[in-house]
Amino acid sequence: MNTVNISLPLQLQVQAKDLVNEGFYASFSDLVRTALRKLLSESKYDVWAKEAKSEYKLKKGKILESDKDIDEYFDSLK
Repeated sequence: MNTVNISLPLQLQVQAKDLVNEGFYASFSDLVRTALRKLLSESKYDVWAKEAKSEYKLKKGKILESDKDIDEYFDSLK
C-alpha cells in the first residue's frame, strides 16, 4: 500500500479524529479510504443531483419546464 501525505484544516482534522475515536473507523486511513471509495463510486448523475439540490437551497436553481430546457441544462454541464 502507498502512503500519501495530505494537509487538512484543523476543524476537519478534529472531526475526523472524533469519528475514529468514537469507533466509526479503525483509523484515519480507514476513514479516508472509505470516503474516497464512496466518492469514486458516485455516478455523475448523483453529483448533478446534489449540485441541483445545493443550487435550489441557495435560490439559484432554475425550473426546467420543457424537454428543451432539460437538454440545454445537461449540455451546459458538459
